[in-house]
Amino acid sequence: MKHRTFYAVAAAAVLTCTAGCTTAYRNGQECKAKMVETYPATLPKLTYEIPRVAYQSTRVVVEGSYTKKIPPAGVTLIKPTTTTVEAAVECTFEGDKLKTFQWLTPATLAEKYPLTPPAAADTE
Repeated sequence: MKHRTFYAVAAAAVLTCTAGCTTAYRNGQECKAKMVETYPATLPKLTYEIPRVAYQSTRVVVEGSYTKKIPPAGVTLIKPTTTTVEAAVECTFEGDKLKTFQWLTPATLAEKYPLTPPAAADTE
């Protein structure tokens, strides 16, 4: 009988301790999904890395990149060169809710999606 109580308390402790661990994963996945959602379809395919979470899951940064072809100047037989363009977004959260979202780089997306918190739905 004493063992059953011990196991119940141990299971409750494990569940309590690991409950906060999933918040970082969920926030990271939500930020990555927002990055993919706001990435223009006209740009080349975006490859991204694992989201980085800081400050007890309140700040998430997702980095990625895409390859851009640069045509040669003038009429030449030289093949176009490719360059890697870095891309990154930052999200801040209050618990599980997205508070702010912004593109950090490239500059064209950073201008289009500046750091602005979403409008409050119930402002009375």
